[in-house]
Amino acid sequence: MRFFAFILVLFFAGTGARAQANALSYYESGQYHQAIELGESELDTDRVARAENLVFAARSRLALIDLGRSENHKRDAKAALADAEKAMKLDPNNAEAHLMKVAALGILARGMSKMKSFRKGIAGKSRRHIEVAMELDPQSAWARAMLGMWHLEIIRRGGKFGARVTGANADEGAKDCALAYQSKNFDAGMGTQCGLALLISQQDFRDEAVSILRQASQPGISPIAYNIAMSERAREILDILDHEGLQAARERALIYLNYTASDRS
Repeated sequence: MRFFAFILVLFFAGTGARAQANALSYYESGQYHQAIELGESELDTDRVARAENLVFAARSRLALIDLGRSENHKRDAKAALADAEKAMKLDPNNAEAHLMKVAALGILARGMSKMKSFRKGIAGKSRRHIEVAMELDPQSAWARAMLGMWHLEIIRRGGKFGARVTGANADEGAKDCALAYQSKNFDAGMGTQCGLALLISQQDFRDEAVSILRQASQPGISPIAYNIAMSERAREILDILDHEGLQAARERALIYLNYTASDRS
């Protein structure tokens, strides 16, 4: 009987490990719906591993939105937010769960008026979660990049009022994006997002944007499907900038940053 119980423990532990590995594999290969299904499953009883699975699910939902493959942005953003919050409860030390919550809140905020977003305190909540992520993982280039984009996006949407209320500063945003760019953990996803945010800024960050986008556009920078798509996006923006000018590149960048692009593949 004890032997049978031991075999059951091994079976379920192995099932949970396979679920986590498969969720990661599905995410990295761009099979986001499969990653969501496995990530939100109840196969793993270990709290830390379960939190990781939920982070993969949240990240996959956000990738669908970002890549223009979501059928309902608000629904997927709310689901990603719920997954991130569950992950944080299961494992408060999971830095990525905090970042997934910030990303989901940012998408939801884009569907609100500026005043509603400020009344809900989304900017302040997002800043706190980014700071927690940076405390949990000081080497996180994504946390640094998201802090940069936090500054730039608030200035873009809220102007001087947003800056005064939240303490956002465009120059600080550019510095944080530069720090992410210089990190050994830099990838095409964060590079493209920071590059687009810098490009559309009313400040003169064109040179900084181009440098980051050029690095993000390099082929082979990452085998992960999301990063490959972001590299292609960076190349597209740089091509528009070269052939059609700054205004056209900014207009295309805004479509991506507002999540209004459709999947053209």
